[in-house]
Amino acid sequence: MSKILRKWANFGREIRTAIVFGSKGENVIFVDGTYQVFAFGRNEDGCLGTGDDDELKVPERIEVLCDEEIAGFECGISGDKCSIFAISSSGAVFSWGNNEYGELGLGTTGYTKFPTIIGQFSQKMVVQVACGGNHTLALTSEGKVYAFGRNDCEQLGLGSRSKRAQKSIPMLVGEFPDGEIVTSIACHAVSSFALFHSGGLCGWGSCWNCRSGLGPSMSNQASPKKVTTLDNVVITRVVCGAYFTLALTDKGKVYAWGDNENGQSGDGTVKWNDCPAVISMAERVKDIAATCYRNHPCAAITDKNQVYIWGSCNGLNVLKPTLTSFSSLEEVFAAASPQVSYHRFQLKNKKEVSSKSKSSMYERFRNAFDNTETADFAFIVEGKKIHVHKMLLAISSDVFKGMFLGDFEDSTAKEKIIDHFSYNSFYAFLKYLYTDEVDFTSELALDVYAVAHLYQAILFQAEGLREFCFNYCMEHLVEVVNSIDLDENKEEAILGVYRHAAVQQNNLE
Repeated sequence: MSKILRKWANFGREIRTAIVFGSKGENVIFVDGTYQVFAFGRNEDGCLGTGDDDELKVPERIEVLCDEEIAGFECGISGDKCSIFAISSSGAVFSWGNNEYGELGLGTTGYTKFPTIIGQFSQKMVVQVACGGNHTLALTSEGKVYAFGRNDCEQLGLGSRSKRAQKSIPMLVGEFPDGEIVTSIACHAVSSFALFHSGGLCGWGSCWNCRSGLGPSMSNQASPKKVTTLDNVVITRVVCGAYFTLALTDKGKVYAWGDNENGQSGDGTVKWNDCPAVISMAERVKDIAATCYRNHPCAAITDKNQVYIWGSCNGLNVLKPTLTSFSSLEEVFAAASPQVSYHRFQLKNKKEVSSKSKSSMYERFRNAFDNTETADFAFIVEGKKIHVHKMLLAISSDVFKGMFLGDFEDSTAKEKIIDHFSYNSFYAFLKYLYTDEVDFTSELALDVYAVAHLYQAILFQAEGLREFCFNYCMEHLVEVVNSIDLDENKEEAILGVYRHAAVQQNNLE
């Protein structure tokens, strides 16, 4: 939390998370160290979730959210009205506020003054919510995307079946490219985006002025479609402003597309580009930011912690990235008008390591995976490279140990082609070795476990992977049996899952 945010929430107690929002930035909701949730501020239309419209000059508890372990918030702005979302550490979502088009996902279209749990997600774990003002996206831990609210520009991505009708309950967004796993979502008022684990990007909704990133078109895109102009780069982050979008690549480059009347494209002009275009910056960028407020700038922070801004800056148009004295992205928007907290929340994995030392170690491993700057080896799968570190893999698998530390050709090689596994399954397996996190959809469970079995990674601590695969096998027994008939390579791996489960059960008895 930045110094500015600490000043906003200076109540003499530990603050876990907070959000500052509203048409004038005068509303605050925060979670203290014991997961009690408080609100104070102007409380326009009861947006603070306490059930009334009275201004709160001192913090007041939001009773329904207390003890729910609220981990983060998101806020959608439409004119002077707000839609608020609170996400718990278990992935439950509560919503309240503006609901004209059903953007709260509660099955209604009436304004709601009390936080209400979204029942459609009762059996799911939501890890991220993105707000477009009058429509909302939600991403689950399984990589599924749901959309609800306004749909006049096909921004819900429901295909031809939608007929532009608004939806007040979460609807599954389908038709993503085969094998792609959604890891992040973003949207503005009329377009929506899904970022894949591979670094690819899909867009849908309004294509006017390239708002969806799909090129010049006057028609809407009703289903997710790959942004092919970015096929040659790996996108790691995408954020939306007011009818424009920014994307950050693994090389630290920033791309922009959509409206450019205030210089949001950062190219020195106010002309709209037909396709996503790179913004010229001298330094490598590590993070980017934008908000739905038209008077707010775009912002980027570099590897050297230098903050640049461009676009609309409190009434002035800054047409190229300009160095500032800010030390964080949050400070940029704390000094803008209105003064709000910039935060794009995404729920962390349940297996988050509590120890700070372990946390930083895991973070280093996570950042090292598929990092071209530090890697010393690359696997080529389906024509795409996955960059790794020989020594790290050698201590995670006996097969890799023999491959990289023995007298084999691979010990001196820089690359190796893998032709008996899919890119998605091999990528997920290698990422698991780095992060110890099951970060892929259940449909890949058998494939990933088969890779792990072949490379003898299951001899090490792969309990999470084994458990994930066992649960999938139990829920899809017929499909699993059929897959054994179709793929003999999976047979021993799957039988190993059941043998381990049997041993565990015997130990319990």
